[in-house]
Amino acid sequence: MKKIIYILIVAFTGSFWLSSCLKEDNVSDPTVSGIKMFMTDKKGKDSLITEVSKGKTIKIVVYTDANIVSVWPGGIREIMKKKNSTVDSLDMFNHPVLVKSDNFKDYGLVMARGLNTSLIVGGWYCSYKYPTAGQFDLTVAATNHGYDGPDLRRVIYQAGKITVK
Repeated sequence: MKKIIYILIVAFTGSFWLSSCLKEDNVSDPTVSGIKMFMTDKKGKDSLITEVSKGKTIKIVVYTDANIVSVWPGGIREIMKKKNSTVDSLDMFNHPVLVKSDNFKDYGLVMARGLNTSLIVGGWYCSYKYPTAGQFDLTVAATNHGYDGPDLRRVIYQAGKITVK
């Protein structure tokens, strides 16, 4: 009788352990439902904006169910120059050496990184100030379940062009 009880305990423990592992493996891709931009007024209230001005701090809000979000506003891309020259400095793989960049096309290069975000109800937000006027590509990298692991689910959301005046 004791032997049967031990076998049942081991069987139930094993099945419970396997079922909990299977639930973790069912990770879905994150979804981005929208992006809005706000500007904070003198009273501390956020106002929805449709036009972005250079030199003014805006709040970029990403509405998503992702665990981690990185925003790449594309406003800064500074390539290191060779000494006493106007020629771009290149690494051994023929990639430009960056001083700094928040442009998603530089993803994976040294000194290229997106903005850190903070969690709010329904999504993530960050603050940013475009240094110059022009058109910039806003990209969001949304990630579920870890960072560069086997269960990583990443979605790259192209938010489109942002016109800065």
